[in-house]
Amino acid sequence: MLQTRTDVKAVPCERCRIIRSFIMLVIMLVFLAVVAGDKLAYLNVLDAKFFAALIMIVGGVGFIVKLVYWKFFSQTDTKTD
Repeated sequence: MLQTRTDVKAVPCERCRIIRSFIMLVIMLVFLAVVAGDKLAYLNVLDAKFFAALIMIVGGVGFIVKLVYWKFFSQTDTKTD
């Protein structure tokens, strides 16, 4: 049985937009690497260890901010007299 959707929208969904944006970013990076060549030598510092440390630092800071927000601000909303 063929099912059709009646609520089809003209704009793409959020997931499709994210995937398309990622693919375009990768294509632009490959094009930049081909065109620029050795002119991007100063970007050698951007290796896997750098991005791993960046992810750990951003995740840790985000966790601490959410923990502080949860501990100090959301507790006042749940108190009842």
